[in-house]
Formats: sequence, C-alpha cells, structure tokens
Amino acid sequence: MKALKLFMYSAALSVSGLLTTACSEDILYIPPVANNTADEFYKDESQINQAVIAIYNGCLSFPQSSHWNMAEIRSDNIQVNIALVQRDYSDISNYSASSQTVQLQATWTDLFEVVYRANILQQKIEPFTFARVEQFKAEARFLRALAYFDLVRYWGPVPIADKVYGIDESKNIPRAPIADVYQFIIDDLKFAADNLPASYAAVDKGRATKWAAKALLARVYLTGYGYPLRDASMLPLAKQQLMDVYAAESPATFSVAQNFADLFKTPNDNKFAVFEIQYISGGTGLGSTVAWDQGNTFPPFWSPYNAGGPDIQVPIAFMGANWPKIDRRKAATYDSVIRNPTTGLIQSGRPQFTKFLEKGTTAPQNNRDYPNNFPIIRFEDVVLMYSEVLNEESNSGVPTMALTLINRIRTRSGLPAYTATSPEAANKNAFRAALLKERRYEFVCEGHRWFDLVRTGNAIPVMQQFKNATVTNFPRTLDEHDLLFPIPLLELRINPGFWEQNPGYN
Repeated sequence: MKALKLFMYSAALSVSGLLTTACSEDILYIPPVANNTADEFYKDESQINQAVIAIYNGCLSFPQSSHWNMAEIRSDNIQVNIALVQRDYSDISNYSASSQTVQLQATWTDLFEVVYRANILQQKIEPFTFARVEQFKAEARFLRALAYFDLVRYWGPVPIADKVYGIDESKNIPRAPIADVYQFIIDDLKFAADNLPASYAAVDKGRATKWAAKALLARVYLTGYGYPLRDASMLPLAKQQLMDVYAAESPATFSVAQNFADLFKTPNDNKFAVFEIQYISGGTGLGSTVAWDQGNTFPPFWSPYNAGGPDIQVPIAFMGANWPKIDRRKAATYDSVIRNPTTGLIQSGRPQFTKFLEKGTTAPQNNRDYPNNFPIIRFEDVVLMYSEVLNEESNSGVPTMALTLINRIRTRSGLPAYTATSPEAANKNAFRAALLKERRYEFVCEGHRWFDLVRTGNAIPVMQQFKNATVTNFPRTLDEHDLLFPIPLLELRINPGFWEQNPGYN
C-alpha cells in the first residue's frame, strides 16, 4: 500500500522545522509561515499523527546508513579489498575504522535523530486524551527501540535519552551499561506490544503492529541470550514472543513467501513481512537507495539509472558449490551475467547484488529513488529464530519442531528437507551451524549477518578466516575490541574527557 508512504511526504514537510528552538525573546521571534517549530506544532490529533509519521520518516536512512554501510559491509557477505585511498566502506570492512570515520558519525546521528523525534513526541502528546494517544506513544517507543538496538550493538554502552534534553543537560548524560540499554529497549517494546493494534486499515498499512513489537522483542531477547550479555533467562522470553507471532501467521498479516524473489517486489510491499521501511518513488526524497547502493552496473533495460558501483565483490563462497545452484535464493540475490531481454545477448559484467532491484523498472526519478520497501523483520526471521530457540533449550537432541521450522524455509527455497538422521541434526552444535548458514543465505544484503556472527560468538574466527582468504596480506589479528566500533570523535569532543573511548581505539 502506498497511502502511508504518501502521507510520510506531507508529514515530513509539516514537521521539517521541529528541531528548531524558538528564541526566548518574544519580541524578536516571528513564527515562520512555512515551517512550524515544536512550540507551534502539536496542536491537535492530526498534527500529532504527522509527528509520528515523521519518526518513521527518520528511519528511511537505516537500510543504507546502518544495515548496509555498517553491518553488511562488516560481515563475510561482502568482499572488500584494502583501498589504496581512504574509503569508509573499506575501513569498516577491513577493521581499520577510527573515531574519525565519517560513516560512523553519520550512522550515530541518523539513529539518535529517531530517538530525538520519538522523545519529543512523547513529551508533546502528554496533554491529549484522544483515542489513539497510547497507540502513538507505542509507535514512537517501538521506533526508538529499533534505533537503540542498533546503537547498543554497534557501540556497546551508549547514553540513554528518555526525554528531550537541553544543550547543557545533554552534555552530561553518561554512557549507560549495555545491560541497562537492553532493559530500556525491552521496556519500550513491551509497552509497544501492549498498546499497538494487531492490524490497521489500508490507509495506515505499514505502521508498526503489536506483532512487529513482539518480533523485535524476540530478536532483542535472543541477542541478549548470546554475546555480550549471555543472559540465559532471556531464552524462554524470546520463545514466548516467537510463539505468539508465529501463531498470528495468516494471508492478512504475514507469512512465508512461496517464491523467495516475490519478497522484494513492489506489488508485495507489506504483504509478507512483519515490519518494513516504507519507500515510494517520485523524486520526493522518499525513495530507496538500496538497489543503487548494492549494485555495480545496471544496463538501461534493468533500470533508467546506473548503480553506485562500490568497489565490493560477491564472495567466492556465494558463487561456488557452497551455495547450491538449486537454492532459488541464489539467483534472486545476485547476478553474474547481464542478458538483454530483447536480443538475448549477454554483456560483460561482474557479479553484483540485485536482490532489491526489480529489473525493467521505470519507477525511479533519480538513481536513489527506488520504490521497494526494505524488510526490517521478515516472517522468515521469526521462523528461523523460533527454530533456534527450540534447539538451544533442548537437552535431548534437535527437536522435531525445530526441524519443521527450518524446513519451511529450505523447501520453499528448493532445498531438501533435513531429517532426524541428517548430519545437520546430529546434535545441538551441528544444528546451530546449519541455522547460521541458513540465515546467511536467507538474509544476504539485509543487515543480519554481522549481528548473527557476533551474538553467536562466531564473529572473530569466521571473519579472521574470511579476511585471510580474501584480502591480500590482511594485516590484522582480530580480537574482542573489533566487535564494537569506536565512538565518533565529534561526540567525544562535546564534553572532552567525560566519555571514555571504546577499548582498542583512540
């Protein structure tokens, strides 16, 4: 549905001045005609609704700024050589990023922008009593939790901002311990799950539902069960949320797409996934950059605009026998040939990711204006997390239900089902490895792989082996400090000496 996407445009225009602080001298202050400030806005339910939509609007950068440029680039899903000149993506990929790496500051700012918008909404909505007050609060807290979940996984201890702070006050907010940040996220998502509707009318399709809150809460619990918290009490909590979401599967809510490639086509926006970032073409600034970011060379019969062409490569492991050709996800994830649909001729090219490109599209008005939604929580993620939880809690072999769940994804993808006698089901560790591999193929280019490696304790050995094999004379021996990024230098300079840099960085 495009109705919510179109409303995001009008809402973005209406609240574009919300970050402007009014002058304290009334005689000098003239309310602007075009851009309202926070003091002139939030007058009725319609304006409150626009402010909520503006929080969603703040998430438009997440797939590019956070999930691609930080998580995916950091993982073994992307092969990047050491650049001869400074390039942020090379530094992030090859573990040489510093506090001055521009992308780190950009991502930090993008995430905290959503936190700020959510906080100001919480503050301004307090006087109102209309029916949707609790829903709007819940949407704001869901999106704030989404931002904080990335913040704590990238930087560890981060400041908890639960309200709008003044300039001087904000300089003295300490970095909270990781466990406290997780609890803050959990509290937000519990509130969201209790106060969000299970579904919306067509005009609001795409807003966060209670199922989105529960699915994200399950992901938070499952991550808390792993590194760095290793809190065993979170496993049964994850299971309960996953059971609830799994039971809600239906054609009217979300489901496993029988054709993997259909998941990423515009006509199926908000059809299969639990929660997606909403995009729309039209040159309004609400289009997606994802296809442009991830591709290398788009011929005109694929798209009217060429791809970004970053100097990255599809790993050999994806192109060889390790990823079976019969797996339908393989052909839907990357292309190694460019075939003209009219002449049948093949142009020279190199393997590139085209998962989010609808070949033949004429929708974009510029090279960063693609209409495809980006999935934050797919139902397939719920299925695989549920399988993982069942395996983790078992003390007597791989549960039958865990096999049933993973096989839903495998058989849909054209792969043979695992049985109780399969090597992958021999024991808990073998099934863990099978799940991690399944998640890799299922979610390539969606920003999951790095976080999966970290939470399962596999990041250092997997990435060391990958870098040694793919980067000539890779100069690093990876260690635990590489699991976090350095705090951006500009943030440290706000109150020099107040925050300590993450260990291993200067």
